Amino acid sequence: MIARHATRRAPKATLGFAWGRFPTEDGSVITYRLYRRDHRRAVHMHVVSFFVHDDARSAAAILRRARKFLRDKVDELDLVAMGVAT
Repeated sequence: MIARHATRRAPKATLGFAWGRFPTEDGSVITYRLYRRDHRRAVHMHVVSFFVHDDARSAAAILRRARKFLRDKVDELDLVAMGVAT
């Protein structure tokens, strides 16, 4: 991964999707926390960690899959709450 992306980034206050980047103290591992709110505005989180020296392309692909996983999970909860899915 690129060194400039090893800095901390706090999640932004949004109504939908948000993410934060949290490196360890020694800077060897970066943890991404992905957040999404459901219809009740409850926050759901998914965590993915990478070593700083991992390939940036594979990390980006894993983060995209994690975001889709979180979106599908929250959407499924919303559909169940609306009575559309079981």
